[in-house]
Amino acid sequence: MNPCVYPLLGLLLCGATLGLAQDERPFQIDGNFGGTAGIDEMLLQSSERYYSASAPTEDFYVIDLLPALPSARPSGSIHGLKARGGFKVDIDWKDGALLSAVVHSVAGSQTRVRYGLATKEIHLQPGQSVRVMAVHGGIEVGPV
Repeated sequence: MNPCVYPLLGLLLCGATLGLAQDERPFQIDGNFGGTAGIDEMLLQSSERYYSASAPTEDFYVIDLLPALPSARPSGSIHGLKARGGFKVDIDWKDGALLSAVVHSVAGSQTRVRYGLATKEIHLQPGQSVRVMAVHGGIEVGPV
């Protein structure tokens, strides 16, 4: 992660207001919610599209886990992040590395999950979930 990003995020969070009655400055909805969106993007990204020969008219998205984890947050977890394509993701990490992630299909059918240089394609029905674990420089996908 760019070392300049984390201090800028701190300035944003320290300057964000808690609500209309909390500060004399105007409430800046784009700043407050934009800051949380920035944090989400450090932990999960899903904007990269790919296409599948089995469904040439559909767009599918890569779920990128911990693409820009701040060094100041080496361990933690986040639950309920939404990913494009109809997926919800829970992520746990320790010492700057992925422990596991659970990918839940809300309405999605196919996606690729990437962590670092490793990528796996998964196929799910709505309501199904899989666990993704980092192992030996790669990732494994298994049942929850």
